[in-house]
Amino acid sequence: MTLLKHLLLSSLAIGAASASSMAMADDFGCKAVLCFAGGKGLSECASTISEVKKRLAKGKGFPHCSFAGPNGEENEITKQSKPFTRKVSGSTCPDGETRPRVIFNGRYCNAITVTFKDANPNGGDLTQEINW
Repeated sequence: MTLLKHLLLSSLAIGAASASSMAMADDFGCKAVLCFAGGKGLSECASTISEVKKRLAKGKGFPHCSFAGPNGEENEITKQSKPFTRKVSGSTCPDGETRPRVIFNGRYCNAITVTFKDANPNGGDLTQEINW
């Protein structure tokens, strides 16, 4: 079973089994990971993606999602860069959706890169740039 499928099943189990605020916070982080790692085009992910971008714009990091490994140890499934600003020449940021801010004579995108461990369909890690 791939890590992405394991996470999907785990997040569904967490959401169904518990309604505590801690589980809901963890559920949001795992939902964010699933949406950015492969569900960006799904309508179910639109509100989650929007909320993550709002939080990033306020200076918060990418949401955390942890799962228990085969020996019961807790594993983080994402690594993220520090936020950065990228100068672009086109009318969209590298994510293909976000419009850059015009500052003086240049266009700039706020960005963070997030690496999703073992989420690449071809095997290995998947790294994406998220813009806001």
